[in-house]
Amino acid sequence: MSESLRQLHSGGRSKCSLVDAYQLSLLVLSLVFGMLGSPVVAGDRFSPYVGLSVVKDDNLYRLDSDVNVSSFSKEDTIYQVKAGVALDWMLSRQQVLANVSVTENQFENNSNLNYTGQDFNLKWNWLFGSDLTGQLGWSQKQALNDFSSTGTQDSSKKNQETFNFLAKWRYAPDWEVGVKLSDYDLSYELRTLQRSDRKSVKKALFWNYITRTGNRVGITWQREGGEYPGRELTALSVIDPKYQQDSLLLNVVWQVTVKSKLSADVGWNARTHPTLVARDYDGFNAKVAYTWFPTAKTIVDVNLFRQLVSSNYVDATFSEDTGYALNGVWRMSEKVSFNGMFKHETRDYVGQVNGFKERYDTMIAGVTYQPYSMLDVSLRLNQSLRDSTQRLRNYQSQSITLGVNVKF
Repeated sequence: MSESLRQLHSGGRSKCSLVDAYQLSLLVLSLVFGMLGSPVVAGDRFSPYVGLSVVKDDNLYRLDSDVNVSSFSKEDTIYQVKAGVALDWMLSRQQVLANVSVTENQFENNSNLNYTGQDFNLKWNWLFGSDLTGQLGWSQKQALNDFSSTGTQDSSKKNQETFNFLAKWRYAPDWEVGVKLSDYDLSYELRTLQRSDRKSVKKALFWNYITRTGNRVGITWQREGGEYPGRELTALSVIDPKYQQDSLLLNVVWQVTVKSKLSADVGWNARTHPTLVARDYDGFNAKVAYTWFPTAKTIVDVNLFRQLVSSNYVDATFSEDTGYALNGVWRMSEKVSFNGMFKHETRDYVGQVNGFKERYDTMIAGVTYQPYSMLDVSLRLNQSLRDSTQRLRNYQSQSITLGVNVKF
């Protein structure tokens, strides 16, 4: 199977600038616990869950075949134990969603990588009156660094924190206007990886026309201001640690037929830098998704994309990603379902002094058996490949995961 895949602000490192994330979490948790004394209504849900999984990976560090691995084990088996709770609570017309989990990860051959990960997600879907709606959300995730993007075998926890705000006003039966705000903070605990730390703030305005059948056509303007705080700008710098990216996009969400739906964001991106203007870049941007339900038990997704994406790679700040992805789900019976995905992507690190390209191919195939509503058992095969124009950055990897999940 492997041959089929030839691959702005400155400030504290982990604090949101639009709002203090700690205060936000306390606010949302206060809302959650405040509702514990409220009457339970139909649809309210409090669901603890646990999960056990075993992952067998033949290239844990995503290493080129020419790299000497005599000092550590390239292959490994990871044992994971996960525990969490999901909350879906309604208070009048307000909805609060929370999902909190902790995962213990133990590596059989590389015990220095053992760590405890965490994933916190809080969301408030709010509604004021009949025409003003929106969402307030906060998330924090802590996991092991991605070896394929950092290009190192050093172990480090990666911390990601995000704050999101959305407000929409339906000022006429067929029209709505809105605003989106997002604050993102990525940080690594290991000092040698802190050159990849990144902060960004996104601000967007959108205007949509809505048909009587619910289809949408609109325009979105977005500005992102970002910074790599671990990269100092000097007279010898070839990469600017700060950037601004402006986007103007046409948005479409359209029910093509009873069994198919099309969504698209098409427009123009321009990325500029305050000091090293030679790194500036602009180009066409597109993201198109087509969803088809050929039968009541089958879903097929086709995705095409060409986007400017901020990079965590130590020698680049962004890449132009072009490719496609195919996803499929077949529910064979009430208890058995199959899923699969194939993704082909080319990352062109444009704007760099020594620009380079990398091709990624990823294939996933899985099956899930759910004998009871509270229990499911899954088996998944993951195969990935990277083909790079840079030396010693090619890799192939295969992993297989067996998991058991129980919801209470």
